[in-house]
Amino acid sequence: MSKISHIHYGHRSIAFKIERSYRRKTVGIYVFRQSEVLVRAPQFLEVDRIKEIIRKKAQWIIKKQELLENRIQACFLKEFVSGESFPYLGRNYRLKVIKFPSNTDEGCKLINGRFLVETNGDSGGEETRRAVRKILEDWYFERAKQKIPARVELYAHKIGMWPKKVEIKNHKRLWGSCSSNGVVRFNWKIIMAPITIVDYVIVHELCHLVYQLHSAEFWHKVETIIPDYAKRRKKLREYSFQIRTFE
Repeated sequence: MSKISHIHYGHRSIAFKIERSYRRKTVGIYVFRQSEVLVRAPQFLEVDRIKEIIRKKAQWIIKKQELLENRIQACFLKEFVSGESFPYLGRNYRLKVIKFPSNTDEGCKLINGRFLVETNGDSGGEETRRAVRKILEDWYFERAKQKIPARVELYAHKIGMWPKKVEIKNHKRLWGSCSSNGVVRFNWKIIMAPITIVDYVIVHELCHLVYQLHSAEFWHKVETIIPDYAKRRKKLREYSFQIRTFE
């Protein structure tokens, strides 16, 4: 496990992990969710030299951390009121909440480029927000149940392996999973991401029907289906903060 190192920049402390590789010729700096900084470096580059590079890039790192935190907060601190935006298949749509009398059916529609949520009753405040959130959640879940199995069928043909069952779940952190008995499960929240990311998660889990572990053979199998899987995998991390909207 990589040791966490630190450098000081003004009143800030930047923590980072070093991942070394014999193949690397240069240093790469990556800022991920929760402000985690990863430094990919050549195998024998001195730690002091790496710290020097981090100090030179400190201002950029701090700005990147603040940007990510703002994106997380913007997504997480939703009030589920008109005017907010919510993603579906990688595109953001504005929310419009309409309240009707209590005998009106509640529901959600994606129409004219926005989410139209119809709720009933005369209550307001937190009770209305909870109702809107539940209606949106149900809408996403139903779309995941429609979209994901069809994509699973498409890629199962390409891989040559079919799961025994496809389930849509409300995972806290996982995007997907594959059990030893051939059941694949997907987090309904993945339907917020672009279809290219959805496809990567699906292919990833289907390839576990062939190779249970993340071995070299496993990743090669993924690559035969999705040649740019590494790019999509990296992009998936950028969408991981969206899970927090419905925690």
